[in-house]
Amino acid sequence: MAAETRTLHSVNLRGVIIPAALVFVAAAWWASRSGSEPAAANSAAAALQPSVTTDSDWPKFAPGNERASFAPTAQAAVETGAEASFGAYVDGKYRFIEPSEKLRAALLAREKIAVEINTARQSNDTAAREAIPGQLAELAALDQKIGTLLPPGDLATFDVLKDSDIEQFQLDDYAGGVNAVAPLSEADRKSILYTKLVHRQRFRQVLADSGLKGDGLNATERQYAFAEVSRALKESRDAYLQEVRQYLYNDEQFALLSNYENTEYAAELEKLRGMARGE
Repeated sequence: MAAETRTLHSVNLRGVIIPAALVFVAAAWWASRSGSEPAAANSAAAALQPSVTTDSDWPKFAPGNERASFAPTAQAAVETGAEASFGAYVDGKYRFIEPSEKLRAALLAREKIAVEINTARQSNDTAAREAIPGQLAELAALDQKIGTLLPPGDLATFDVLKDSDIEQFQLDDYAGGVNAVAPLSEADRKSILYTKLVHRQRFRQVLADSGLKGDGLNATERQYAFAEVSRALKESRDAYLQEVRQYLYNDEQFALLSNYENTEYAAELEKLRGMARGE
């Protein structure tokens, strides 16, 4: 078990925030997915954008109801190089949504804007940072456009997946680590991902509302915000593991998942503590 745990965490992704560079790491990873462990990624540095969705709006996972893999669109078939890698990343991220040419083009445009926003947030370039509000407006407009192109049943799925880069990367990290001893089916992956995203939602909202990521709080206020956010993080982890247990009938899979998530929780809590100290 100890050896398996070390393997599981040899490529661990940590943190509550994700750099633009990770998008391109993920792009290459999605393009070459074949059941092996993903390459190691840098620690995160740009804020996630929380979406506002109630639990009742989230897609409910039903075992045996997964979609089959879809053939690439005509545009995907002619992409090459970095364009093909980025296209493969987007196709993988939204693999639970059936694509059309127009929808895929809108998803590609959305993800490119998201990369630009994350890059600008990490930049010291004043002009790049000043462009962020306009880019956020463009991102919101693309989200609305995507909503018009989706079948009604896929609207909630899109809301689940659009800010799930970290969770999807972590899921493949975990799945790669346990593959030799307790491999996950696609149904297992989907249930784990959706359940985690449901329970991450309140934590994301509490973090966004806390002001902890900004510079407007004094030392006392930052400690108060940390207490609220860390409580939401713990509740998110506990509720997620409790619910996901019903989907993982293999005890070893669940034991390894619990170990993985507890390690991620500890690292994320430390990041939050650093924020509270103003680091």
